[in-house]
Amino acid sequence: MEPQQKKPTTGQEQQQDQEDELPNECVSQCLRQLIGELWPEQRLLEGTELRRQLERASAKGDNYLGVVWRLRVPPDRSLVVKLPPQNSVRRKQFFARPCFLRESQAYEEFLPLVAALQERWGVPEEERFRQHARCYHTRRDEPNECIVLEDLCRSGFQLHDRFSDLPLQHAAMVMRAYAKLHAVSLAAKRQWPEKLLPFRQLVDIFQQRRGDIALATYFESLKESALSALLSPADDAYGLRLRAYFARGSYFELLLPLISGSNCEPFAVVCHGDCWNNNIMYRPSRPLDLRLIDWQLMRYASPVTDLAYFLFTCTTRAFRQKHLQELLDEYHRQLGQQLTRLGECVEQLLPREAFAVQMRTKAAVGLLLAMMVLPIVTMRGQDVPDLQAISELIEAGGSTNLQGAGFLGTGNEQLYKLRMREVILDCVDNDYI
Repeated sequence: MEPQQKKPTTGQEQQQDQEDELPNECVSQCLRQLIGELWPEQRLLEGTELRRQLERASAKGDNYLGVVWRLRVPPDRSLVVKLPPQNSVRRKQFFARPCFLRESQAYEEFLPLVAALQERWGVPEEERFRQHARCYHTRRDEPNECIVLEDLCRSGFQLHDRFSDLPLQHAAMVMRAYAKLHAVSLAAKRQWPEKLLPFRQLVDIFQQRRGDIALATYFESLKESALSALLSPADDAYGLRLRAYFARGSYFELLLPLISGSNCEPFAVVCHGDCWNNNIMYRPSRPLDLRLIDWQLMRYASPVTDLAYFLFTCTTRAFRQKHLQELLDEYHRQLGQQLTRLGECVEQLLPREAFAVQMRTKAAVGLLLAMMVLPIVTMRGQDVPDLQAISELIEAGGSTNLQGAGFLGTGNEQLYKLRMREVILDCVDNDYI
């Protein structure tokens, strides 16, 4: 299916699109009030003046589930404001509200629980899980949802160029961050079971969308796109394994058991959930540090869900062949250290052999999520499709695939197939599928 021709956008339509993505009056009032609370000496910005202080905080293609603004507060301060799309069609097709509610829950409820348990045990500040942005405000009422965060760029954090190889020290730091995050869930299950219960009962975002026929059709098309990456006769055996794996069920039927917490107890944890390049910001200056952003897919699942998602979308086969075991060892070592700091023992909560079993039985989730994300990872910003046009196409009953949606074309098809092939080869070689 060839990409659909886009209707030229008029200047008036562009202006309307911009208006639709700006904070509405209710959100603007919240922002003015928040500025007054944070910086009482700051003169409150009026409506038009506030809008003049807004600028895009993410490049095209860096954020798909919402709109991210930087609000500059004179003379030298700034906040990041996250808004869901205001357009009703795009909100529906990209499941914006449930994702936004999930991220609000992460900042309002889960991350404070993480901080409280670490505080209870007196975990040294430098050893705590703190790799997330500070949240100043959330609002959940529709259509006035917003999340206001610290501007991490002011502290030197930035996205790693996804077209450059990720350094080993960056990957190792990600493993350590996830280990510290996951350790809190394992400890809280024993120490604060009632406080963790709401997160154990999370209904996964993909589970919520299981009945979406259009999305299910799109996901099924991802299988053929993945198979198309195996072109060489030398790949025939891999193709057979992949086809046999896909024959076990639909995309949803393969994915949902892998991201279910109930079928991997007692090892399930609250996961970050959306572990690709654009959701991890690094501060490259010494000391190296990172922040996990975009908690819209926070889920209760095997810890391998976060690890496999990250490893298969953010690193190459050459990197994984050289460092995979080293990184998994680092994760488990750090998990053990953090559990000790939280008054627990890793050999009781997630022993090394049990972790190895989780990898063998759950790491296929990395393949399925890579099938979804690698087309975006390999796409240059200028090639990002019109998300509103895609939403309207689906709403009108049109079915599409990666090419039809504009996520795969001449600009990224070669790189996508290279990266996809590498993921498939690794999953077969390691018996994940």
